[in-house]
Amino acid sequence: MTGLGSWLVEAREARGLTLEDAERDTRISRRYLQALEEEQFTVIPAPVYARGFLRSYSQYLGLDPQEAMARYPREEDAYAPPVAQTASGGRPQTRQQPRPSRQPAGQEAGRPTWKRPTPIRGTGEGVVPAPAPPEQRREDDWEPMIGVDIGVPVPTRRLDRDPAAPARTAVVVLVAVAAIVMVVLLALFLSRAGGGDSDGGIIPNSSNVEGAGADGDASGDGASGATDEAPTSTISAAVAGIVPEVRGLTQDTAIAEIRAAGFLPNVQTRPSNEDEGIVFDQSPAPNTEGPSGSEVTILVSEGPE
Repeated sequence: MTGLGSWLVEAREARGLTLEDAERDTRISRRYLQALEEEQFTVIPAPVYARGFLRSYSQYLGLDPQEAMARYPREEDAYAPPVAQTASGGRPQTRQQPRPSRQPAGQEAGRPTWKRPTPIRGTGEGVVPAPAPPEQRREDDWEPMIGVDIGVPVPTRRLDRDPAAPARTAVVVLVAVAAIVMVVLLALFLSRAGGGDSDGGIIPNSSNVEGAGADGDASGDGASGATDEAPTSTISAAVAGIVPEVRGLTQDTAIAEIRAAGFLPNVQTRPSNEDEGIVFDQSPAPNTEGPSGSEVTILVSEGPE
């Protein structure tokens, strides 16, 4: 034992972690983590993965990865091929020769089996080691990604679904639909109410009757007193924006009708066969639509010539 395993165990226990916690957080199989702590490196598929798992695990425990790699029993996998000369002068055979080891002394006991050098067995005497091959990139020069698990399925975590979520969604949708329907109904109600007010177009006749009485008093016509009641029933039928029929009415009544419909009366007097003060013609013609405030001209008779 090199002390690497006990060093990892002490660091994990100091943090209050279990192997299950480390497996969940690092995504490294518990079997491999336990192999690192027990220094059973042969459990891990290859040396390159062992170093990668060790680096990730030590960093997870808050240890220095460089120190962890220094404690790891490293041994080069590539060996230089020696040249063996046979007594019969045959073709020399080559075998791999281990490269100079960087393993600290005193750590041979913790060296995994696939890290231990195999003795070279020559085919004869006079074995001469061949020169070392040129330096090339070895397979163990690279290390796996942190958290990569080799050959061990990782159980997936199921998402916790709230059983009440669909019901809440349905309630929210129903409330939204009900709100939209209420808004539409309210808009229809308001539009109909506003249209009824505008379509009615009946203007109260109290002010118009008073205006008609004032015009009658100003004109000095003696018949104004007799016509005070006549405009009341006629004015009540006036429609805003529609030119009323005033031919055959007295001047005061015609003026009241025109004002009740929202127009301005333009009175002109001319001699005619009608009685004096009677409207015998008008412009525009009756039942014609016109903008509010426009003039309606009436011709009032001055009597026969």
